[in-house]
Amino acid sequence: MTTDVKLSPPPDSRLLPPAPLREGDDEKMAALKQVVDAHRAQHPCPVDYEPYEHHWLSDPLIYSRYIRATRGDLKSAKKRIIETLTWRRDYRPEIIPPGEVSEEAYTGKHVITGFDRDTRPILYLRPGRENTKPSPRQIRYMVWSLERAIDLMQPGQESVTIIVDFHGAQFSTMPSLGTARHVAHILQTHYAERLGRAFVFNTPKFITAFFTALSPFLDPVTKDKIRFNYDRVTDFIAPDQLDAQFPGGNYAYRFDFDVYWPALIEKCGILPDGTRTKEMLEK
Repeated sequence: MTTDVKLSPPPDSRLLPPAPLREGDDEKMAALKQVVDAHRAQHPCPVDYEPYEHHWLSDPLIYSRYIRATRGDLKSAKKRIIETLTWRRDYRPEIIPPGEVSEEAYTGKHVITGFDRDTRPILYLRPGRENTKPSPRQIRYMVWSLERAIDLMQPGQESVTIIVDFHGAQFSTMPSLGTARHVAHILQTHYAERLGRAFVFNTPKFITAFFTALSPFLDPVTKDKIRFNYDRVTDFIAPDQLDAQFPGGNYAYRFDFDVYWPALIEKCGILPDGTRTKEMLEK
């Protein structure tokens, strides 16, 4: 067993080329940028948050993601990206202080370690390790974890692989359907095209019913990326990058908060108040 966390992709991993553009996408992306620039001119970002908003908007693939997420519907893409910009100014997801959510992290219910064959960071979610009662802080920790996975992406990478393991999960510790819908809304609306793949394991009957109830609130593209109890995960994740608890994995990882937490914070360049190092903002 090892407590070592894999926060950099292996040398032999590959990076998929960007999704191909369709006819007219260049014009749509230019129009989307114009809308964002006009909104920012009319509604200036708070001075203390401007470096983070600028960093978010400097991603060369951001406009392409919103065009793809809305299937080329420019009107919907404009609405969605302005909603996200407004949400980010209020929620400030990339600068949530580690101390605000550290209690949520103690049991390893979210762990980012390893990369899939296409260099996507792997985020493990284990509801069976739930250690707190439902609260807004649980949602902020989910957002915090997703932002850290984005921090670990290599240039040109857009998405994350998520593995959900319901081993040991109890119905009493599951979030309400309303909370799950709220989280799904945040992920689908404000993290456009950030989900690459998702694998779900050890699903008891109440979990199947839960997903059935949640399914109408997931868009078809998201649902198509989810696989339940899939036995060929190593087609997508090399064995030495996949936790040994899953089919084909030989990465015998043991979670240790005192190793994991400081390693992730240092790698992602996070200061105690949640602000970021100069190196991360220039990444």
